[in-house]
Amino acid sequence: MKVVFVRHGKTDYSLADARQMSQLEKDYAPLQRACIPAIQSLAHHPSLQHADIILSSPYTRALQTAEILNRQLQKELFVEHDLREWQADVKGSYIPLSERDRRWVEYRELFASGNEVTNAGYESATALYRRVTSVLDSYQAYSTIVVVAHFNVIEAIVGYREQGIEYGEVIEVDYQPNL
Repeated sequence: MKVVFVRHGKTDYSLADARQMSQLEKDYAPLQRACIPAIQSLAHHPSLQHADIILSSPYTRALQTAEILNRQLQKELFVEHDLREWQADVKGSYIPLSERDRRWVEYRELFASGNEVTNAGYESATALYRRVTSVLDSYQAYSTIVVVAHFNVIEAIVGYREQGIEYGEVIEVDYQPNL
């Protein structure tokens, strides 16, 4: 099965920052208007032309990106909860931004080295991988799917990228379902 990953467009956090919104509220932030034309152009990318369906993270930035692409592609669009961002706290509790940042740095360092810490309080690379593959595996009846998600979700499948993944970047992989 061919999986075409698309990282969501650049997010506009200005309102969220001005109102000092919680992380949950920040997940509702829309795309920056200035990035929308680039996402519209992305719909013409050759890798997207043969897609059977589009899957999206439930977060607004991914959903809005998927919707913009789908205006051109005209495919069925499915929202998948398990394509959401990496979880800084596995219990879903509030953690201060400084602690979230510390956990993120630790997670990235461990992911880059292929190591993990158990009981770290945040989602491990293995748990994220399992969460994402469970979604992908459920769509194995399709030959080509577009997945609009977050860079850590994409990295879970394609491997560590020191420079990360750019907003609107397209990465195509041949995916073998875990049967």
